[in-house]
Order: sequence, then structure tokens, then C-alpha cells
Amino acid sequence: MRLIFPFIAAVVLAGCVDGNNVGDIPSQPYSDFFTPLPETPTYPASNPFSEGKQELGELLFFDPILSGAEDVACATCHHPAFGWADGRTFSVGVGGIGLGPNRDDNGLGSITPIHSPTIMNVCFTGLGVNDSKIPSSFVSGGYFWDLRAATLEEQALGPIVNPVEMRGDLAEHAGLDDQQYLEMVIERLKNSPYQAYFDKAFGAITPVTQGVIEAVTKDNLAAALATFQRRIITPNSRFDLFLMGDQTALTSREITGLNTFINAGCVRCHGGMMLSDNLLHEDDNILSNLPAVRTPSLRNIAKTAPYMQDGSSSTLRHAVSIYVDREDLQVEIEEENVGDVEAFLHSLTTEDFYQEVPGGLPSGNQVGGNI
Repeated sequence: MRLIFPFIAAVVLAGCVDGNNVGDIPSQPYSDFFTPLPETPTYPASNPFSEGKQELGELLFFDPILSGAEDVACATCHHPAFGWADGRTFSVGVGGIGLGPNRDDNGLGSITPIHSPTIMNVCFTGLGVNDSKIPSSFVSGGYFWDLRAATLEEQALGPIVNPVEMRGDLAEHAGLDDQQYLEMVIERLKNSPYQAYFDKAFGAITPVTQGVIEAVTKDNLAAALATFQRRIITPNSRFDLFLMGDQTALTSREITGLNTFINAGCVRCHGGMMLSDNLLHEDDNILSNLPAVRTPSLRNIAKTAPYMQDGSSSTLRHAVSIYVDREDLQVEIEEENVGDVEAFLHSLTTEDFYQEVPGGLPSGNQVGGNI
């Protein structure tokens, strides 16, 4: 069975109407399928939290200093104005101009072949549909649509070396492999005001017998970027409040959509804390260049249009409607049921997440790159 995205539903339960009168709606053991999102991020033992790393990571995330021509930042494609994504079907990397849906590749063809997912809640990525709590040994992962990065730290370096996303094809980079290119970026950071920020975050230790232990390294770069991204979580949605016992948090229509979501079998791939099993599922969409893609989280889904790994659904309603009359569901969805599931998915969204943008950067570069 293929379920690569959330939007599946079932029959409408009898007696359900819009509003908050939920007395006639059959209840289900919702805690068997879902878990509220924690109000604080989780950090692995290999990269514990520190204010210094978080501050440095945020500045670097918005600074195009990490890109080849210093024109693209991580935030160019993952901006808070678009739910920490970019609102585009496919992202525009090096040489592009503008922000979000208005960004143009400037005739350079620097368009990614797959949709950029949000970075919201990445610290919880990897928790499965049966995880009711976060294990003390939990390390988030994997990442990218094909799960090729085992950790968030590994993922953070991927776009930097990608020729379309951030690296580019400048003549001075010709012949460099990924590691050599990263070392070039590290040297650039050492010769910038960021040296002091790395020293503060990681410490420039000078043992008598060993000399200076350099704070500016690719591992520390990855650690700082990952630490910042882990702060962006979306707790306290109305759905979370409902799971914690507030029966008035959802409308009757939203509960109907939730029940049909469960009855259709969506929770097999979209359950648990993240509403995702984060596993690969076969991709039968010919627009994608991947044979299989991971199940995305549904958290704050209303903030991250367009949808699907190829960005082919521009609205949440359209994404739900794709599953009308699908025979691989436990219960088929009918056209008149689409709105119920859409309403439930909106209950997963909250404004309670970090959305600040730095007012300036130590490098003097434009915040967010050429936007």
C-alpha cells in the first residue's frame, strides 16, 4: 500500500455538523494513535544545547556567506514568512532573485528538482507512529526526501555543497570536491567576524602542549546550524490541546475529519507525535525523480503550501481531494468528505513557533541572501 502524504479520509459520521456541539460524535481512543507535541525541543547528547551555538546558528542560517557567490542563504528557501519553507513548487537556488513564490532563477536554471520541505519540528523527526514519548537516547533523523542524511547535523551541510542550491559553479571552485569546498567555506568564516562567534560558542582552547584547537570547523558549523533549527517547534495547536483533554478545542467538523482520518487508515503512516512514520514509501508520481519518498509530517501543514514532494498540490483541499475514491484505503473517501479532513488538518496548525529574522549580520551581507 502506498501512503506518502497525509490526505486520506473516510465516510462522514452521522449526526456531525459544523460548530462545537460534539456530543453526538462517536469518540475514539485518540491517545492510541497520536501524542501531543512537547513544548520544548530535544537535543542529542552529541550536540547539546547552548545559547552560543543557537545564536551563531541563527546568524549563519540567514547569512549567504555559506554559499559560493555569497548570494543564497539557508533562509532563502526556508523562511519564516512561508512556514520555514519557500511557498514554491520547486526552490530557486544560486543566482536567483526574490523571496518565496516571487523568486526567479534569473535565467540561470538553478531550480531544484524536488519540493523544499519545512524545517519546523525537525528536532522530532524520526519519532515513529508508535512513539508516545521521546527516548533519552533519541537522535533525530533521517532527513531529505530520500532519508540520505542520518542526522540533522549531516543534513545541514548538504545544501551548502549542492551546486544548484548554494554552491554554484564559480571558476575558483572548479575541481573542488565537497569536502574541499567546505574547507574553503571554513577558511572564509575564519577570516570574517564569525571567528569570534565560533570562539564564544565552542571555545578556543590553547593547551601548552597541543597548541590552538580551532573553533571554526565544518563539524561545529553543522552543530550550530542544527542547534538553531531545533528551536523551531510548533506546540500547542488546537489538536494538541484536544489530545490533552480539552474537548472544546476542536469543532464537530474537525472531529469528524479526525475520525475519518483514523478510519481510513491514514494513521498507519501519519500517526504518533509527528503524524509521520518518517519511512520511505514508493512514489508513483512521474514528476518526481525519486523511486520512494519519506512520509512528511503534518504538523503546521496549513503554513506550508504547496504540497506533495513535487509541490503539485497548491492547496490543502486539492491535496485531500487526490485521495477521493482511492481503492488502497481502508475506507474510500467521497467528494463530500473532503472538507472534513481538510478542517481536521487545519487544527494541526498554530502560530506558536519561532518566526524572528535577524536585523543584521556580522558579515554585513544581506539577511537571507539576494531576496
